[in-house]
This record gives sequence, structure tokens and C-alpha cells, in this order.
Amino acid sequence: MSSTAGPTAPTGVAGDLLLRLVDLTPGGRATGSARSSLTPAECAHADRGTAEVAARRLLLRAALRETLGAVLGLAPADVPLTLPPGRPELTGAAAGSGLDVSCSASAGLGVVAVASGARVGVDIERVRDLPLADTAAEGWLTAGEHAAVAALPAAQQPEVLTRCWTQKEAVLKGLGVGLRSHPATVVTPSAGRAPGRTGDWELRSIDLPEGWVGSVALRLTRPAAAAADPLGTP
Repeated sequence: MSSTAGPTAPTGVAGDLLLRLVDLTPGGRATGSARSSLTPAECAHADRGTAEVAARRLLLRAALRETLGAVLGLAPADVPLTLPPGRPELTGAAAGSGLDVSCSASAGLGVVAVASGARVGVDIERVRDLPLADTAAEGWLTAGEHAAVAALPAAQQPEVLTRCWTQKEAVLKGLGVGLRSHPATVVTPSAGRAPGRTGDWELRSIDLPEGWVGSVALRLTRPAAAAADPLGTP
């Protein structure tokens, strides 16, 4: 496993994994530099919404291009990527590289995940300090998950609930469906309290600054031994 600009999850059985944490705090110079590596279509998509949201989109997309460019030996602007919206995918000759990518953002923090020989999904969130009853009313917890969280001390519940959500969304992003599929269709191990497996997906936690939690989901697409070119460190 390789990492850059932040902590990583432990090595997964699904192949090499690289995680990069990204500071999404808007800044004139950083935003301008990010824009220079994006296509006009990417910039147009990022510019929707408020200036703050647009800046974060620009910075995260640029970080995705920079990370993939370092792995592929390409300039960030030359990385062949599908256009937003939707799950980022490598195209052209890079489509056969065996690499898969995912990214996520919450407030001023982002993460880029690149996996070799595995399908990957990643999600990070700020911990939401909501009562269990309010979260349950949103309808994304299974009955078993609700019971497991309800058995915990109230002080532990917000972080566990938020981690449970990140595990679900990481799997759904890995599947390429995102929240078009209902989160309750993904059943988490121990209601998000610990890494584990759900179906074909391996779930791992990401070490993040206090106040955030994150999860990465990996599904093996080829044997680890078949990955002739494991990820390097950008």
C-alpha cells in the first residue's frame, strides 16, 4: 500500500490502495492552479452552485487528476477521465490499467482513492450530532443496525451512525449507483462500529482528523498476484 498527503487504511486483500487527503479550503492561487488542469467541461460542472462549493469541486477534481497523473506518468491535464457528473472512470488506453478511482468531500476536507486490481468506493463525512430517533426517521438504517446503535451509550451514537453511513455510501459509490440506490440495501457489519465485509465488499476505516469519519469499500477484480504494476507513491 502507498499513501500520500494523509493517513491510509490498512492494506486490503483486494489489491493495492492509495488514499490522498485533500485540503479543500478555498484560496485564490490554489483554485486558479486547480482550474488550469481541468477541461472546460469539468470547470463548467464545478462552477455550478455557490463560489465556495465551486472552489471545493475544482480542488477535488484537480487532486484526482494530480494523483492519477503521478501513478500513470502523465501530466494532470492529460489524464483521460470521463466527464462529470457521475463516477470518475479512466478512458482510452488508461482504461486497461486495472486502476479504479473514487473521491469524496465533506466541508473543507476531501479524499481521493485509487485502487489497483479492485473496484473502490470512498466516503467521508463530518460527524453529525443527531439523536438516533432523528436518524432513524431518515429511513436508511436497517432494523438490525438501529438495534445495534440503540444498545450503545448515547455519546457514542453520532460517530457510529456517521461511520455506518460512510460504509453504505462507499459501497454504493463503488457499485457506481451512489444514492440512486437506497442506503438501506447495504447492511453494514456491527452497524458501522468496525471494519468488516458486506457481500463482496471489504470495508475499512480511514484515519481522519477529529470530527470526521471515513470508509473505503474494496471489491477484488483480479488476483493481487496479477497486478504487475502496484501503485507507486505520487
